[in-house]
Amino acid sequence: MLAKATALQNVIGMAQYDDMNGFDDALKVACKKADIVLDAKEKKQIKDAVSWRNPLAEKVIKKMHKTPAKPIYGLFEVNGAVIEYQADSELRDNENVALDPTQTVNDINEAYFIKEVLPHVADAWIDESKRDDKDGEIGIVGYEIPFNRHFYQYQPPRDLVEIDADLDAVSAEIMALLQEVHS
Repeated sequence: MLAKATALQNVIGMAQYDDMNGFDDALKVACKKADIVLDAKEKKQIKDAVSWRNPLAEKVIKKMHKTPAKPIYGLFEVNGAVIEYQADSELRDNENVALDPTQTVNDINEAYFIKEVLPHVADAWIDESKRDDKDGEIGIVGYEIPFNRHFYQYQPPRDLVEIDADLDAVSAEIMALLQEVHS
């Protein structure tokens, strides 16, 4: 791996790329010139070794599409082209959305996303590849059983005088032990 990275550095040079898209292009050209084949893991290792996170950087283009734009699912129209961006794994999040048997899971997810997520993160999108095995719709369907709500039985706290007496007893015991150690 070190030999491959060194050979690529000799072709690319020491220039700093402020755009990962430009670096990707330079890396492809360098691989061809140096006759090096990188698998996905090696490519990721090299990128991780020579790059750092910059929240102000240009978005990294994952793929260009010929399908219509669907911004809610990550296909954005930019200058007449439909682009899918590389997701930032550190910004991924998921939500628990209540089910409604009168609507499809996709409709519920989209309505929730538009109402609760988009106003706060305008360039967020739903990962269309996460599908439930049973219904085939987007999003993993699960169930939450709130045990406290169903099984909790309220136990009133002990009387404050009783708690205070217990604390005094424990404090006296600690002081007696400290006296033994100190003597």
